[in-house]
Amino acid sequence: SCDGGLWKVGQQLMSEDAFEAALTSLGLRKFEIPGPKSGSRHLFEIFAEVARTRLSAVSGNHAEPVAFGFAEHRAFNAFAHRTSKDIVCLYSTPIRVLWSFFNAMMENRQIFPWIDEDDVLGGAAPPLALAPKGDLFFICEDASDKPIRQRLARALFDVAADFLLMHELGHLRNGHVALLQQRAGARPFREFPHDAADKFEIPEVEAMEFDADGFAIQKVFERVHRETPFAEFTEGLLHDHRLAADGAYTASWYFAWFAVYSVFRLFDEAMEISEIPHMQPPAALRQACLLPTIAALASANGWSALSLQQWVNLATDAGLEAERTVTSLRGMKPDARGYMAAWSGAAFERLGHYLETWQHLGPQLAALKGDSVPAE
Repeated sequence: SCDGGLWKVGQQLMSEDAFEAALTSLGLRKFEIPGPKSGSRHLFEIFAEVARTRLSAVSGNHAEPVAFGFAEHRAFNAFAHRTSKDIVCLYSTPIRVLWSFFNAMMENRQIFPWIDEDDVLGGAAPPLALAPKGDLFFICEDASDKPIRQRLARALFDVAADFLLMHELGHLRNGHVALLQQRAGARPFREFPHDAADKFEIPEVEAMEFDADGFAIQKVFERVHRETPFAEFTEGLLHDHRLAADGAYTASWYFAWFAVYSVFRLFDEAMEISEIPHMQPPAALRQACLLPTIAALASANGWSALSLQQWVNLATDAGLEAERTVTSLRGMKPDARGYMAAWSGAAFERLGHYLETWQHLGPQLAALKGDSVPAE
């Protein structure tokens, strides 16, 4: 066991060396995580540990772990890369944005007001979700006595950040990085705006982004089914929302969709603020395209008794709630009409677009996938 421990330490050091070398080659700087402070640890330190454990757990047939870390950057971005090791890098900004967003939304009493009802809190006065000023990113890991709103903020962040992480892993496992490097040399597969766009047709890039989203959403819902992180919110959610109950999973399905839609919406907002054109469909359309995947996955594995229409009802309710939340915090009006338009045929047209591209792209990726599983 001692030899095994030394091997793990050696592998971790090699991963860190490979990660830092990749950042240097790309002109990026590693984000240095602040140390503990007053009995709390920095969010990035906690998430880095979770991410490495998660990447190891879903490594499939890969013997070596994926090198993981953060880069200092103001963009809402990330990349997957392959050098001497597989590498996933998240920029520091999306982690900060997601953590700040979910905490800020839970401090607004007009968002999910049912959480503060006496029968949920046991009559206790609802404390603020946010940490003391200046300490937002330093958190205590003991969640047993955390206020209920703070627990929900943390659980939503965990799902949203996990989606980002699994999306980048999808680029590695589904052969996207390998195909880019086959066509263009040792380059990372970045999120939009793509430096890969000159090596692929735009429909190919869009299809690979959808493929990575599909990989990520399945991994997220597998985890949510296993851990049911939102079970304690089921009663209040069903009291406030007309949703089909699905046992212990109702709230977990709902808040998983809420968290993933928030990632999409905040990414769109970041692109708009930066005035950077991007090729991704709007958040509602991305969500609508992924719904059949989750409905099929849940049915095939016996996870859920919901019909496809019930899944649609649940996902649209969660997405509209997330849309209202993002826009209310930003002082904007929600685009409910635009949101619902994504569910009136646009998703099927978009899926047809992806599948048409997949006829020639799929076979190329199948030979380059990281696992011994054919491309679907």
